[in-house]
Amino acid sequence: MSLTDSFRAELPNSSYPISEYSESEPDLDGKWDDWEEEEGIRYDHKCLFCKEMFSTPGDLFLHCKEHHGFDFQRIRMELKLDFYQSIRLINYIRKHVLENPELESTTSYSVPEIQTVLSDDTYLKPVIDEDPLLYGFENDEIEEDFDEMMHFKDLEIRNQESLDIANVNTPLEKELLERLRIAEEKLFNCQVQLKKVGTQFDEYRQMVKESFFDAYSDTKSEKSVSYEEEVDYYFNSYAKNDIHEEMLKDRIRTESYRDFIYEHKDLFKGKVVLDVGCGTCILSMFAAKAGASKVFSVDKSDIIKRAKEIVRENQLDNVITLINSKVEDVKLPVKKVDIIISEWMGYFLFFEAMLDSLIVARDRWLAPDGILAPSYCRLLFTAIEDEDLFNDTFNFWNDVYGFKMTAMKNPVQKSAIVDSVKSQSIISNVVSIKEVPLHAIRKYQLDFTSPFTLEITRDGYLHGFLGYFDTWFTRDGHEIPLSQKANEKVPDVISFTTGPYGEVTHWRQTIFFLDHIIPVNQGTIVTGSFDCHKSVENPRDLDFEIRYKVIGVGEDVNQVNELVQKFYLR
Repeated sequence: MSLTDSFRAELPNSSYPISEYSESEPDLDGKWDDWEEEEGIRYDHKCLFCKEMFSTPGDLFLHCKEHHGFDFQRIRMELKLDFYQSIRLINYIRKHVLENPELESTTSYSVPEIQTVLSDDTYLKPVIDEDPLLYGFENDEIEEDFDEMMHFKDLEIRNQESLDIANVNTPLEKELLERLRIAEEKLFNCQVQLKKVGTQFDEYRQMVKESFFDAYSDTKSEKSVSYEEEVDYYFNSYAKNDIHEEMLKDRIRTESYRDFIYEHKDLFKGKVVLDVGCGTCILSMFAAKAGASKVFSVDKSDIIKRAKEIVRENQLDNVITLINSKVEDVKLPVKKVDIIISEWMGYFLFFEAMLDSLIVARDRWLAPDGILAPSYCRLLFTAIEDEDLFNDTFNFWNDVYGFKMTAMKNPVQKSAIVDSVKSQSIISNVVSIKEVPLHAIRKYQLDFTSPFTLEITRDGYLHGFLGYFDTWFTRDGHEIPLSQKANEKVPDVISFTTGPYGEVTHWRQTIFFLDHIIPVNQGTIVTGSFDCHKSVENPRDLDFEIRYKVIGVGEDVNQVNELVQKFYLR
């Protein structure tokens, strides 16, 4: 697959497949001010290529040299890389590997146009949040020198003590005293260098903070109150009946949970279950009826007051314990739970950021062999032609009670639309832009950039793109093959789709309408990248950027201009 111009700007002369995991964004909740190495904590260093973890940068670089054919220390020495160039190189490789998963198994790696990478400030932005390698790659050399020096010093002290006892002045004593003097000089130089590295990293951290997060920092003080109001509004919105009625009436959603629980009662019998964001406790009651010995149902919303009445009404209060709290603040009376159930999915899967809370619950309480329900999700992407919906939502501005309001049609950032489209609107193949294995996904992977390539299947018009997700409930949490569809019957697996080829759910689909209609023919290729990340102002909202090229049959990809559009979900 050829690289789009946008990716050439970031990753010179590279190639990539459709990526399962993509670039991460730093977690703004922690922010750079909190990035301090706590005394006594041993940081794990992730390999630049694979998932191996190491206790020191030296071990990491040796692994990269021996297993991936990349000698960071040699390159750094030969090119005389300074602190910031070394930072750029590390971040470039991490980003390149995230966008090209096949590089995890590379045995020979080289950086194309490395001088361009070393001067591109884009790569000063950390790819992995709180990456200890960024402030440890120089310390490791210091530690090696220091360890060597201390070895000599111990030897010299021991020999000096023996010499003092003998009260002799020999060539060996002179040699050892000279080595002690050299060791003391090394110690002084190491201390100076260590202080220099610390200063450099403090400057780097401040520079990144100002360069990449200045908008967040500038508005932090004035938005802190409003953000708390947003948090309260989020939970308050779930205190109302209508939202729960809509979800409960969504048969595809509710019956999928019910069927998985009831058809696998052997998994639930006698087990301890945690329900994250329990709402009316429908999932908790399914689990209790399936034989769970204890169910902890957590919800911050005031809906839990009515949920308690519902649980008592159904005489399940001896099994279900309701907790009115954010899951991040909960202290359970058990060390581990056997099963976590949660209906965390939002519009476009990630809207409302409830998956973050599920990950916290999973990491704190789920037993090593525990079960997550659901266990796997897949975010899907395709092209659509829908003239009626396009006109209703976009061309409306051409004539508003006799007045033109076309300025409303082309904001810098447009709202993505949550609505349902018919399957006939799909005019290309459907591709995965994000795989979400619930047992393994981490917070930093929830912001992502994914390449895509779509092939138009019939002549028509490209009005925009469509996103939706599929969900699976499995006994073992194994990954779902790309070839498997959510509406396929698989033994011991319950699944559902929110896409146009299934029944309409309350999630519907997410539509990204283009600024202009583009005529296309069968065989036209639409290729580009899709970026999704949490909003800086409110991490429960989503911001998107779609970069794409529309390449007609026989056209040269290098001769086609790249188009860019920004969207949001609020």
